[in-house]
Amino acid sequence: MCKKSKLNFDEIAKILSTMDLYTTASEIHGILAGLIAGEVTLDNKSWLPLFNDVVNEGMGLPLELKKSVIRIHGQILEQFTNDGFTLLLPEENVPLDERCDAMAQWAQGFLLGFGLVQQSLHQASKETQEIIRDIRDISQLSFDFETEDEASEISFAEIVEYLCMGAMLCFNTFSRDHGHPLSKTLH
Repeated sequence: MCKKSKLNFDEIAKILSTMDLYTTASEIHGILAGLIAGEVTLDNKSWLPLFNDVVNEGMGLPLELKKSVIRIHGQILEQFTNDGFTLLLPEENVPLDERCDAMAQWAQGFLLGFGLVQQSLHQASKETQEIIRDIRDISQLSFDFETEDEASEISFAEIVEYLCMGAMLCFNTFSRDHGHPLSKTLH
């Protein structure tokens, strides 16, 4: 079950607004989640140069953003290993269209990060392959709600929940129990 995120979307968005980077808070979170779920080395910072390549053309990140990204990476890893993964999205008081755009950006980022490190998707279960196709489809959706009613909110929440479960499935398939010291065994 997705839980309320400990991460602060607005804080990351504010840091990004002061920099010349073409990415969003949700996309950064998605990239990091994809890298971790795709079996990037979990116990060190070897993922950071790969992340820099994607979001800053291989250049190092400004210090404030680098610290935040490292913090986000650690929190994502903790959420994955404790089975409580959440997406980094705007708060519920933000218009639904904006939250949907952020969700699609998260999905795009996840696919990017996952695709950079996972080259064995064809060997994964049909369920895992289907999840990746679904995340791809979600990343390409354009959401336009004429009214922000309860049904629209429920649909949005269901898609977010599906993305959480899909990311957890990828992590459990490719990263958990692969000899990483931070992984725990499922019984």
